[in-house]
Amino acid sequence: MALEQNQCRRKFCKKTSERVRLIKAVAANYREIGSSSPVLYTLSNRHEEQLIPFSLVQMVGVFSKRPVVFSPSILSRGIIERLLQPAESGLDFNTCHPEPVESCVRQDKSVFLIDSTDQPLGIKLQSIQEVINQDKHCLLQLGLNHVENLLKQSIYPIIIYIKPKNKKGRKFRKLLSGHREEDLMEACQMEELQLETLPVMFSTVEPNAWSSTDELLAVIRSTILSQQSTMVWLEQERLQ
Repeated sequence: MALEQNQCRRKFCKKTSERVRLIKAVAANYREIGSSSPVLYTLSNRHEEQLIPFSLVQMVGVFSKRPVVFSPSILSRGIIERLLQPAESGLDFNTCHPEPVESCVRQDKSVFLIDSTDQPLGIKLQSIQEVINQDKHCLLQLGLNHVENLLKQSIYPIIIYIKPKNKKGRKFRKLLSGHREEDLMEACQMEELQLETLPVMFSTVEPNAWSSTDELLAVIRSTILSQQSTMVWLEQERLQ
């Protein structure tokens, strides 16, 4: 055991730039046991006030096809258009197109607003549920800021984070849908921090997993199918 502990320490020391998010599974009645102060930790050089707390999570079984949220969200539209192009994709995927939203429903929690320069657009919860009832994955053009509200509505999305291959994001050009590469890299930096604070786990597509747009789409399809078969772990306290 001592030998194994020393080996683990050496592994962590070699990877000081990486971060690990620890989770702890608890029973539904964990509140009765009592709580202690969160244990703060990090494997990076971040400041103390940015340390991630030890997370208490609960398992949720999801038996319907889960919607999908992509990060960086600036790529969502391009990825969704490509995934829906092949005829065979219609067997597994569908999407909810953003609709014009009237001012009277902007505060409605069943409508998820999308940033737009012209008329306000949004995706309705009812539309997402309709795709789920079709036994298909609903590919969502939504940002990470909507994940918590989706969870509160008992919608448990698969979240896929696609790491850029380099600091300029040139490999994403075909998926930018009119956005600039500078906008993409700025979004990556912002959303990396958002991902760490989500009350649900996410999946990462590593840069070395693909070399072309077609390969990336194939990896995304495979990730969606594999994540569908895994259990969902939630920080239930965050959703109350």
